[in-house]
Amino acid sequence: MPERILIIDDEPNITAAFSSLLTDEGYVTSVAGTAEEALKLTASKRFDLVLLDINLPGLSGVEFLRRVAREEPPLTVLVISGQSDIPTALEAVRLGAVDYMEKPVPPEKLIAGVQSALMLGAANRQRALLIEELDHDSPIIGKSQAIKKVLHEIDRAAPTSATVLLTGENGTGKELAATRLYLSSDRRDRPFVKVNCPGVPATLFESELFGHKKGAFTGAVRDFPGKFALADGGTIFLDEIGDLPPECQAKLLRVLESGEIEQIGAVDRRSVDVRVVCASNHDLKRRVAEGLFREDLYYRISVLVIELPPLRNRRDDVPILAGEFLNRFDPAGAIRLSPDAMAFLATLDYPGNVRQLRNIIERLTIVVTGREIGVDDIMADPTVGPDAGMETNRKMSLAERQAVFEKHLIRKTLEQTGGNISEAARILQVDRASLSRRVKEFKLK
Repeated sequence: MPERILIIDDEPNITAAFSSLLTDEGYVTSVAGTAEEALKLTASKRFDLVLLDINLPGLSGVEFLRRVAREEPPLTVLVISGQSDIPTALEAVRLGAVDYMEKPVPPEKLIAGVQSALMLGAANRQRALLIEELDHDSPIIGKSQAIKKVLHEIDRAAPTSATVLLTGENGTGKELAATRLYLSSDRRDRPFVKVNCPGVPATLFESELFGHKKGAFTGAVRDFPGKFALADGGTIFLDEIGDLPPECQAKLLRVLESGEIEQIGAVDRRSVDVRVVCASNHDLKRRVAEGLFREDLYYRISVLVIELPPLRNRRDDVPILAGEFLNRFDPAGAIRLSPDAMAFLATLDYPGNVRQLRNIIERLTIVVTGREIGVDDIMADPTVGPDAGMETNRKMSLAERQAVFEKHLIRKTLEQTGGNISEAARILQVDRASLSRRVKEFKLK
């Protein structure tokens, strides 16, 4: 669907020229000669962009901007001003306009400005939806000591502008951690741009991240600001950065060190203020030693390093996660996990980590015909199988499976406390003498 643009200017020759030019570019345009007329149009129609003249008869352009800024979602406004109106135009930008252009506006500059403003407007609308969805749908779930440590490190890093490297196996929640960093930072009301590094071809990496001008290369039919420009003032998340080819690593390093981007085909560089969060499932230190990852880039992105633990190292979170996923995929509560099944889930190794557990629960809510999910239902899952799990098999009773879980939980707690039984008893909220007996029974010392 073509974008809709409202042109507000009291000079008919300007509105006619702008409308003709933008219509030829494939946009749908409407025109208004006063701010009052424009307010009636915005009340009845949705516009993707408003081109706003500052010096209008009656209600001023700035006053129009103040009124539409209260709308939800707010309009994307690009201010067009005469030379004498520049201070007022800057005030308009402070009030929420995405940018301003000075009259007279050459056709190619107008088209480029409109394209950039539309992209920024779309990014802002997406960000507003993203924040609402992320606040509700993307919590980091768990009460284990391992996940509490991660949350503490995230909350400590969030208020800073330091570059953060998130490490961990696939499925451990690195994207959720990046999201929490963003939502807890003072950049929360600015863009959050995600880049899947392996999904960007090396030949398009520079264009995708740093932008290009129209005609810079075959297929560049429009200006594109690039991901870093779209994230200006906010946060960019570079997922799986360890998979970047060497030539892309060098280009990224230059931008991270200088804080400047250069669009392909552009003459000037542009400064950007972007908080960078990276993630990798690779051991980047090993890749540096193997010559697969630049050492200088590694040190540039690893100012703060947060490691996401695999699910097998936080088994006491499995019941909490399983219950959360069951509520998510069966909100009516028609299906439940039997105690036997819950205990069995806690003994699995989960090579796919939290993502695997999530997929298991989602699949079970679809295929289980009864009201209760049992051990046999879990074993029938293609990612589990009858031999899956830690020290488990089909003949284990509920008590035996619970003992496996209890043994594992006590072992991990003792590891966390350095073997201090009193401290472990406090964490597990059990009597010290009872815990000491269980330690002897399980031969953990």
